[in-house]
Amino acid sequence: MSDAAYDCVACGACCFSRNPRYLVLLPEDTGRALPPDSLFQAEDGRTFVDFSCGHCTHLKLETGQAICGVYDQRPEACRAFRAGSFECLKAIRANGVMGEKVREAAVA
Repeated sequence: MSDAAYDCVACGACCFSRNPRYLVLLPEDTGRALPPDSLFQAEDGRTFVDFSCGHCTHLKLETGQAICGVYDQRPEACRAFRAGSFECLKAIRANGVMGEKVREAAVA
């Protein structure tokens, strides 16, 4: 991936994680139409998006691209995430493009 352009649909690194509590919903997310079965509530009362399969449950990968299935209703953390930012580069290093490092770790 070149430094000049970041194609989120071809990358999706920020949508992968081995941590099932990777994405917590914020107060700004109240009222978003997210499927209830895609969320879980922790003992401390916080609500998280399900990442138990190694990626966001809303992520559609069938076409070989990283497509958000709830893009118009996506959580605030997703809305604030910027392609090419420090956090983006950190996600690419940690998860790999299209979650390659997450999937490799799951097989190992």
